[in-house]
Amino acid sequence: MDSACTAVQSLDVSHRFSHDNLHICFTSRFDPPQADVLINLLQQYYQSCKRIFIDVREVKQPNPAAVAKLKTAFLRAAYAPQQIMFKGNSGFALAVSGNKVLLVPEKKPEGHVCRGNCAHCRCGHKKAHSESRTA
Repeated sequence: MDSACTAVQSLDVSHRFSHDNLHICFTSRFDPPQADVLINLLQQYYQSCKRIFIDVREVKQPNPAAVAKLKTAFLRAAYAPQQIMFKGNSGFALAVSGNKVLLVPEKKPEGHVCRGNCAHCRCGHKKAHSESRTA
């Protein structure tokens, strides 16, 4: 399988392969054209992938017509629903029975740089523990 990323910029959909898994990402919306792209990607690659991850973290409100189209395609598909995993809250709207929805915690802002001196810092406890050994 090709490990390069292929993007369809006008439809806000990209996909890539990693470790025999297919990763599909929606960057802003899930409308009927995006549903068509997703259905085509699934039909094309489901046999050669262990798992398929569909990242919908950036999709705020999936289009109801697109959701219905996708769910109908899922029910008619030859692949196992356990093979498909959605990332993000919108996955609950898109998933059918057997699919998994993964909730990925948001990254913390990068304003704080740990030096091991924080009151409840793991590094701080290790730092204090290592200083007590040298004394």
